[in-house]
Amino acid sequence: MKRTLLLLTLLPAAAAWAQAPATPAPAGETPGKSILEADLEPPPGGYTYNPQGRRDPFVSLIRPVGPKGGNVRPQGLPGFLIQEVALKGVVKTQGGGLGPAAQAGYIAILQDTQGKSYFVNVGQRMFDGVIVAIDASSVSFRQEVTDPLSPVRTRDVRKTLYPSEEARQ
Repeated sequence: MKRTLLLLTLLPAAAAWAQAPATPAPAGETPGKSILEADLEPPPGGYTYNPQGRRDPFVSLIRPVGPKGGNVRPQGLPGFLIQEVALKGVVKTQGGGLGPAAQAGYIAILQDTQGKSYFVNVGQRMFDGVIVAIDASSVSFRQEVTDPLSPVRTRDVRKTLYPSEEARQ
């Protein structure tokens, strides 16, 4: 009889213990959420930003980032920054060049970061600039400056066949 009575009194406590979480949740945290979710959740009565159709104030208006902002680079040479290519050679032409209107001059050989080579002529567009001149040992680029605080919008960059010459200039 005492065993039955003891069993009946302990049965509801055992059922509650089996349903309780293994570790108690800290104050303000609901059971079932991960620690990360609990950290990202605002405190009760705290401020939360609701855009209601307005723009995000932390996204740049000058050059939006991501696929919507147009920062997707094209394939090939037009997708490379000027600083990502190296001058590997210059070829003198006797006319014809790389296009029907090209005159006698030079064609430069640029190499990208993966080791792929490209033949380029004056006027070739890159992601952040354009080739403005090619001579026997160097290529000059006009790079577009993307710093919104800079008063200068373009700058000239010169790459030479011999990188030690770049340091001297």
